Formats: sequence, structure tokens, C-alpha cells
Amino acid sequence: MQSAPMKYDATLKSIFQTLPQRLLLLLVGQEATALLPVEFPSVKRRLPDLVVRLRDGSIFHLELQSGHDPDMAWRMLEYLLLIRGQYPAARITQQVLYVGADQVAFPTKIEGTNLWFFCTARDIREIDCRQMLESPCLEESLLAVLCRMQDERRTLRAILTRIATMEPKAKADALEKLIILANLRKLVTTVKEEVEEMAITVDVMENEFLRDIFTRGEATLLLRQLKQRFGSLPGWVPGRVHAADVATLETWGDRILTAHSLEEMFGES
Repeated sequence: MQSAPMKYDATLKSIFQTLPQRLLLLLVGQEATALLPVEFPSVKRRLPDLVVRLRDGSIFHLELQSGHDPDMAWRMLEYLLLIRGQYPAARITQQVLYVGADQVAFPTKIEGTNLWFFCTARDIREIDCRQMLESPCLEESLLAVLCRMQDERRTLRAILTRIATMEPKAKADALEKLIILANLRKLVTTVKEEVEEMAITVDVMENEFLRDIFTRGEATLLLRQLKQRFGSLPGWVPGRVHAADVATLETWGDRILTAHSLEEMFGES
């Protein structure tokens, strides 16, 4: 998965370390027997999002995508060749799982004179959120916020009810992951409202991320995203962000997924 704001990549990889068995059942019809620690040495570091051995002995590779990548099919082909090189006798299947806000808009097919390749792509919103909420694994239930929801607040309350029973450190960590994923659906403010409505106690001062979210709001959240995407920011950026209204912040929040520069981000080019 390519780099994305708000640590989506790290958050989803962390969730996948618990083996998302319910998600695998929905995607490929069977559970995994082992998480395969696959990392490929090369000039450019290659680390797939999830590679598991399924119960039938085959290998399943799942790659997450939150934005448009014109080279998606080529990246999947590269992973296929690398995985096959490490597991030459195994039957390998692959799938791209789209978790972004827009519609899937990247190529999944390569057609050339001497090459034909196709990879399957699915939008996580094809999955009913209730399927994830029923998972016995809290980490996996967090994925419900990315799935198809009939009632967003009801879904968030179901997740937060489970988070509320956790010990303080685990509660703060789970809430941070939920907010990171909720931002993909523009639900950060809704999460904050539900936390307050449900009177969930969490020591935000012990968690830098939550402290920023709950005490300084959307502008600080966007600045964190900008720093993660573009590195050190020029002095004019914080002032412009803090002066913007909510609608403008939301527009910039969408644009950060695809902008290649600060000028493009703020419509200066």
C-alpha cells in the first residue's frame, strides 16, 4: 500500500497482524492458517500488506489502496512474481481491496503483445459493516467504519461500546486507530461527538494523537497530515490552515490524497 495521510498504512497493517479471519472468509471463502512474514529485498523496499497461507494450502495476497495508482496492476504483477519466487510450489491468488472515499479508479489489467495480466479489485464498501462488527476480534471490528453502513452513528456506537471496556492504554490505542480510519469517511467529528455522548473516559493527555484531535480540532489534524505527506512545512501553511473554515478543511482533507505539492494542495498552481 502506498503512503497515505494519517498513518492509514500503519494502522491497517497493525490490524492485519491479528489475522483478519472474518474479512478473509468474506473475500476468499476460507480462513488463514498462518501469517507469512514476507518482505522482498530490492533497491526499492517491497513490503506487501497481507500475505497468508489459507486452509487449502494456497497463498493469498491482499493489497490495500486508498487512492488512485495508475501503476496498480504493474505493482500487483511485481508482487506476484516476488511471492512466487519465495513460494514457487504454491497456488497464489491476489486481490486489491480499495478503502478510499471515491470510486475505484485504477487499472487492474495489463495487455501487451507478449503479456496479459489481471488482478481483482474490490471496494470494501461492498461488505456490510455488520459482518465486521460480529468479529470476536476488536481490531478487525474497527474495519466496520470503512464498510457499507446504513447508520453511521449506530456503527460507531457499537465499536465504541467495545472500546469503552478496555484498559486505559489499549482503549486509547484502539480509539486512535478508529479515528484514523474514520477520517477516510469524514467521520472524525462524529466519532468525537459519540465519545462525548457515551461519556467514554480516556486520558487524551497521555496520547499525543488523541490530544491533538480532542483539544485542537480539525486544523491540527490536517497539519499533521500535511507534515506526514510533505515533510517540514513553510511558515505560511499553519496560519492558512488555522484560518480556514470547516468546509475548506474538508476540501483540503480530500485533496491531500492526490496532491503532489503544497501548491497543488492549496490550489496555488
